Amino acid sequence: MDGQQQINETVLVAYFNGGLPPAQRGEIEAWMERSEENRKIARDVQLICQASDALDCMRKVDSQEALKKVKGRIKISYKKLWMSRLQRIAALLAIPLLMATLYMALRKDAIEYIEIRTNPGMVAKVNLPDGTWVWLNSCSYMRHPVRFAGSSRDVLLSGEAYFSVASDKQKPFVVHTPFHIQAEVLGTEFNMEAYESEREVRTTLVSGVVKLTYRTDKEERESCVMKPGEEYVYNYRSGNIFVRQPYIPTLTAWKDRLVILRNTSFEEALAILSKRFNVKFVIKNVKLYENAFTGTFDGQHLQLILEHFRLSSGIQYRFIDPEIGNSEKVEEKSVVELY
Repeated sequence: MDGQQQINETVLVAYFNGGLPPAQRGEIEAWMERSEENRKIARDVQLICQASDALDCMRKVDSQEALKKVKGRIKISYKKLWMSRLQRIAALLAIPLLMATLYMALRKDAIEYIEIRTNPGMVAKVNLPDGTWVWLNSCSYMRHPVRFAGSSRDVLLSGEAYFSVASDKQKPFVVHTPFHIQAEVLGTEFNMEAYESEREVRTTLVSGVVKLTYRTDKEERESCVMKPGEEYVYNYRSGNIFVRQPYIPTLTAWKDRLVILRNTSFEEALAILSKRFNVKFVIKNVKLYENAFTGTFDGQHLQLILEHFRLSSGIQYRFIDPEIGNSEKVEEKSVVELY
């Protein structure tokens, strides 16, 4: 074949895909060596094959079918020289189009996520793509997709969060945790505490309905439906779950940067203050655990709350610098002794 003689583009495709016997491959290579025009045609087909193969891997599209579509767009013809030039120009235009199709296919399939983390003592408020509002408590993490495109609205929580879920009967809102329990709702308000440093996951329902699905001690999956005012406490190590009816504002006041106590045990009060102020409490007298407290406090001033403890129960306190051990009444210190 001479420099102007053209070959079938299907043969070129087979050549670049490794589907020709050695003798025929030599014939193709000899044809490409005869002219720069032949080499340009071969390069164009090679680029189209490479783009088609990449798209085939991502979307399982038949490369031959993809080639037919490209051929249909660019009207390949080798009968005349001007048509050959037009083919090369069209091929160069089709390659970016094919690569753009590949890019859009990848973008369509890929799920992009947003991650939010809160520092110790920090509270963050987040508006999700569906209109749901979420408050994240201290040392918490949440991940959610950029958009809720599936049949459900799934988020991942590690830590504590208060959810005010936008109603959508077609897409349930599902909160996943690092443990063996998840919460599913349609539109409601609830608080969920799932710290990895704790043994228990606490779910408190303020309004609406929450369906909890969890793993039992027998490695089975069970579900239960919560009622407003209930708190379900799930021990993810033992698989046990129990229900109680706490004073809800005590458990949810953190989102408004308040501390609300109502006959709250000393131990639970310290747990609330520890998260709110990033403080470690050292108890020097075990009898302090016999106390309980009631009151509403501005969550910005730990020392005022400790003063209330001192005046109401005689509890003494001091702030300790953990590095040098000196006693200082400074709220920024991370260790507080109670005695």
